[in-house]
Amino acid sequence: MILVTGSGLLGSDVIRVLGKEHGVTGTFNRNPKQGAVRLDITDRGDTIRAIGELKPEYVIHTAALTNVDYCEDHPDEAAAINDMGTRNVADACRMAGARLIYVSTDFVFDGTKGMYREDDPVNPISAYAYSKLMGEYRVKELPGYAIARTSVVYGNARQNFVTWVRDSLVKKQSIKVVTDQYNSPTLSYDCAEAIAALIKNNAQGIYHTAGGERISRFDFAMKIARFYGLDASLIEPVTSDTLKQKAKRPADSSLDVSKIGRYHKMLNIMDGLKKMEEVRL
Repeated sequence: MILVTGSGLLGSDVIRVLGKEHGVTGTFNRNPKQGAVRLDITDRGDTIRAIGELKPEYVIHTAALTNVDYCEDHPDEAAAINDMGTRNVADACRMAGARLIYVSTDFVFDGTKGMYREDDPVNPISAYAYSKLMGEYRVKELPGYAIARTSVVYGNARQNFVTWVRDSLVKKQSIKVVTDQYNSPTLSYDCAEAIAALIKNNAQGIYHTAGGERISRFDFAMKIARFYGLDASLIEPVTSDTLKQKAKRPADSSLDVSKIGRYHKMLNIMDGLKKMEEVRL
């Protein structure tokens, strides 16, 4: 049995993908979901008890506080969930004899060079990024761990960059998108398939399970408009300093995905958007 923490965009797709070949149980904290068990990863005793009773072979840890600007204003909450919560999950896995795959982020890098490889030095520049990196350190204490770093996750289950751009343009609303932030946008379903490949191949260590294309946020938005046949003139190019975002963003946190390529080929933007529509719930 595989336990998936979290019921967000990626967690939902991980359950869908892994459920094809494995027995999978999801978790929720505040919003009950059918077939899922309640788990508050910030409650150490509850986490150890729940994972101990379920005795999963694998735990896929997707639960996290991911709002970057909120984390900047609430660093203690970010640490409680992304750092200490991950410690609780890791300790529970150790006690239960479960393997752990932890979903992390491109934001562990400072963005000064881009196309980061798994062994490049990390240097987080926001409270969110720091809390996720601390989570990585907790997981690395386990034998047989795996860390799956991803970037700008999009898909069908929750609002995200793709749905925001698409829905805004459908409503003929103009939007501002930055030209100076580069990432590796990742279809959640594709990332879930990469995680499935890690399990199938008994892979260990760090893997960049992100989209196969480096692109700026603005050019990504333009491709979204083109894919859906929408008015790209509504997309206004701006620079990051005009948005006055609370947290600093890496200028270029794109990820090199050649390592995961031995098990799974990550999708580029247009193929990812096509797949997103194919797997729509």
